[in-house]
Amino acid sequence: MAALSGGSRINTNISALNALNALNKVNAELGVHQIRLASGKKINSASDDASGYVISKKMEGRIRSLNAASDNVGDAMNLLSVAEGGYSTIADLLTQVKDKVTRFTNAGFSSAEKDALAAEIDQLASEIDQAATQTKFNGISIINGSFKSTITAAGTAGTVGTTITSNAHSMVVDSVDVSGAAASATFTFTAGANKVTVSDGTNSVDISTVGGLAAGAKKTFSFHNASVTMLGSAGTLSAQELADAMSTKTVTSSAGSNPSWQVGEARTESFSVNLSTSVTSTSLLGAAGGAITSASITNTFKDNVDSAIGTVLGVIGNIGAQINRLQAKSDMLTTSVTNTEAAKSRILDADIAKEQISAVKLQVLQQTATAQLAQANQSPQVFLSLFR
Repeated sequence: MAALSGGSRINTNISALNALNALNKVNAELGVHQIRLASGKKINSASDDASGYVISKKMEGRIRSLNAASDNVGDAMNLLSVAEGGYSTIADLLTQVKDKVTRFTNAGFSSAEKDALAAEIDQLASEIDQAATQTKFNGISIINGSFKSTITAAGTAGTVGTTITSNAHSMVVDSVDVSGAAASATFTFTAGANKVTVSDGTNSVDISTVGGLAAGAKKTFSFHNASVTMLGSAGTLSAQELADAMSTKTVTSSAGSNPSWQVGEARTESFSVNLSTSVTSTSLLGAAGGAITSASITNTFKDNVDSAIGTVLGVIGNIGAQINRLQAKSDMLTTSVTNTEAAKSRILDADIAKEQISAVKLQVLQQTATAQLAQANQSPQVFLSLFR
C-alpha cells in the first residue's frame, strides 16, 4: 500500500518516494525475468523456489544415474557380441573337426592317411584353445571359463599364512593370485628331482627346476595364469626339500560369481552375464590340442565332438537371448531418461514466451514509473510561487 501525502509539505516528498518504491519493485521483478530469459531456467537459485530446486536436483541425479546405467548396458552388449564372435569361431572349428572325424572312419584309408587327419584335428583343437584365450574384452579373456568375479584361492598352498614344513625347515604362503585362472580349477603340486611340477588334471608344467629357498627370501611359482609366492621362514630349504615340501599341496580357484552390471538407478538393479562354459579343447573334446593322435580318435572322442557342437551352439543361443534382454533394458532406460527430463523441465526450465511477455510489461512499467518519479520530483516547485 502506498503512503498518503497531504498538505503543502516539501521536506519529505511522499509522492516521489512512492514512485521510487514502485520503480524499485519493477526493476527487481524485471531482473528476475531477465535472468530467466538469459539462462533459460525458471529456478536460478534456491530462493526462487526452494522445493522446486530440491526436486529438480534429485531428478538431475536420477537422470545422470540412468544415463550411466545405459552406458553399462551398452558395454554389456558389446562384451556379449565379442563373446558371440568367439563362440561362433569355435563352432566353425568344431564343425571342421566333425568333418575330419567323419572322414577318419574310412576303411579305405591307411594309417598314414588317418595320421594326417589326426594331425589336422590336432591343429583345429589347438586353434580352439587359441580362440578361447584370445577372445578378449578390454584385455580380459571372456570365454575360457576365467571370466568370473571374486575368484579366490583355497587349499594347502592356496591359503595365505599357511605354514609348509620340510624336515626342520619351513616356509609360509605369502600371496596367491588365481585371478587369471579358470573358475573351479584345481592345481596339484608333485615333487621331482630338484623340481616342482603342477598339474590341473590334464596338463602339467614344471614351475621350478633349480634353487632352494632361504629364510626371509621369496620364491614365486607361476602356472596356468596363476601364481603362489612362498616366503622362507625357518632355515634354508634345498631345491629337493622345497620340492618335497610342495608335493601333494593344492590350489583351488573358487567358482566365483557371474560378472554383473548396474543397469538401473538403484544398486540392486543389476544384470549378470553367464559365460561360465569353458570352451577349451580339453573341456569340449576331452583331449588337449597338441596331444591328439590317431589313437585319440575313439568313439568317445567322436561323441564328444557332437556334444561340444551342441554345447557351443546352446551358449550362442543364450547369448542372443541375453542381448535381447539388454536391448529391452536399453529402450526402457532411454524412455525413463526422456520422461524424467520432461518432468524436470516442467519444474526447472523457463517458459520463454511467457517470460518475454512479462518482461515487456515490466519494461513499460519501468518507463512509466520513471516518468512519474520525475514528475513527483517537480511537484514541490509549485510552492515557490507563494514567495513572489
